[in-house]
Amino acid sequence: MSGSVPKRRGCLPSLGGYRRRQGAGRAESARLASTEHISLEQRLGTLQWVRVATVVLALATAASAPKELGITVARALPLSIAYLACCLAGQGVDYMRERWTPARPRPGGSGAPLQQMLLPVDSVYLAMLTVPSGGAQSDLIWLFAVQLIAVTLLAGRRTGLRVAMWDSALLLAISMLKLNGPLGELLGAPQVYVPSVQAIMVRISGFWAVTLCTAYFSVLSERELRRSKAQLDALTKMASEMEETIEAGGNVGQITTVLLASVLGPFGFTRAAAVWERKTVVTAARAYLVPGAATRVEEVQLTSSPLDSPLARRSVAQNNPLLVRQLPSYDEPVLSSLMPSAENVVVVPLRAGRDSLGLLLAESGPPAGRRVSRRTLDMVCRFGAHAALAFSNAELKREVSTLAASDALTGLANRRALSGALAREIARTARTKRPLSVAVVDIDFFKRINDTHGHLKGDEVLRDVARAMASTVRDVDIVARYGGEEFAIVLPDCASDGAMAVVERVRAAVAALATVEKVTLSAGVASVIGEGNDGELLMAAADEALYISKNSGRDRATMARDWVVIAAQAAPAPPPQLSVTPTPSPPAGGAATAREVPASTSLSLAAKEAAASSLG
Repeated sequence: MSGSVPKRRGCLPSLGGYRRRQGAGRAESARLASTEHISLEQRLGTLQWVRVATVVLALATAASAPKELGITVARALPLSIAYLACCLAGQGVDYMRERWTPARPRPGGSGAPLQQMLLPVDSVYLAMLTVPSGGAQSDLIWLFAVQLIAVTLLAGRRTGLRVAMWDSALLLAISMLKLNGPLGELLGAPQVYVPSVQAIMVRISGFWAVTLCTAYFSVLSERELRRSKAQLDALTKMASEMEETIEAGGNVGQITTVLLASVLGPFGFTRAAAVWERKTVVTAARAYLVPGAATRVEEVQLTSSPLDSPLARRSVAQNNPLLVRQLPSYDEPVLSSLMPSAENVVVVPLRAGRDSLGLLLAESGPPAGRRVSRRTLDMVCRFGAHAALAFSNAELKREVSTLAASDALTGLANRRALSGALAREIARTARTKRPLSVAVVDIDFFKRINDTHGHLKGDEVLRDVARAMASTVRDVDIVARYGGEEFAIVLPDCASDGAMAVVERVRAAVAALATVEKVTLSAGVASVIGEGNDGELLMAAADEALYISKNSGRDRATMARDWVVIAAQAAPAPPPQLSVTPTPSPPAGGAATAREVPASTSLSLAAKEAAASSLG
């Protein structure tokens, strides 16, 4: 990584705004999940209100139009009270049983058994109400339809069919057993009209038509609710996966993979593609549903930006999804190359605030007239909005991480990033027994450049030197600004000879710069192999070698032998051996003479200060 900041994962906390939004989304999902399933007991409790409304209607009819109902309020009231008492007693028994009985698995997984057994009582009550006014020919026969609709929706489709069968059998039994007269006399209506079998069969057919239609529409509604739930679950899962991807320092490719895999499943799309454009860099990928396998996602290289196409401009300008029957290759060459021969394509702009980040395309496939519901378009837009927000936050986090680990003036790694990279390389060399070298480089007479030409020119020199160093080292090397006019180079898998060669290339590249003055470098290099090493000691050894270079006339590089680092940890130690690579002639102003370092002592902080004072 020449002149760049090494990739660091998990070095920064997550973005607060993004986490708050995701936390609110998860809380809302948990709230919806808690209220998603309504128990059978609750639904049968709602059925009690239907019964109460039926009784109130029957009593009101008996009071206002007794001839229509065939009985008076005095006759209907005891029957209605007994009916409600029976139903409420069943509900109370089930409630007490549920409250005081220890929880245990229920056969068939059903609750409120007594209330379910009392469902035929509804039919008996309605039959007794309608018999005095003509039974199947009564004007109140529609109450059976209300009962069947309520039972089918609240107790379930199978229960509705069973109640419809019971209603049919009850009406036939009353007619065939000639119970109309006795029931009429019991309710105070001695003259009762007896409907024909054909009229009863017509009413029974109506019962079944109502029940079957209600069950069918209930299936459709349930299917739509399940589809909506699956889409919301997929949206929640995608948001969670994208948050984890951002936390792990994922890139735009990983975010795109999560987006495409999440969009394909719940909506039944056959293909999907996403395009991101950020700072003239275009990233595109497409995904397929492979039968019997996982979703296949592949990156696509585009020759130009698809955001410049007419379709993309129209979608971004309207900020709404578009449904395109086909992608013509003559009008949309880039998009058609991304999704060849696509039919019924949903085009969704990916925006974060006012910034247009890209496009999301999803193909529902043939036939050409296939409809895509507005709700599907809205949900795909939600997916795209979450993805755009995640992409924007990932870019923001990457920029923040880069700023936190880079030097503002030169763009190189800063001291913090250098410490982290050096610690990792020290651990790696201890594990792999591979060599590691560190070079500390200083610009000679930089203070004179600042004093003579000003600090702005001095900053330009620092930037030029940083660019020259970054472009000269290997890709795996790490160049950092160590402080002031000092730089450090971490050289993995590089022994002392190779490190000296890299440093000499760097010095030659800097010497060839066309700056306000000729710039030269002094350098110190230290190398280690294996265990027992420490990053600070290695930097200290290279720093001491740098001071030898400066004390020897500058514009040169000095190698500190490997054991110099070991000597700082254990005693006694052999005398330091420093090799100096001299330059034939010192630069202008470098009149200082080389000072001999005693062979019996290693350079300490006092020695550094003495060397610095002698050099002015």
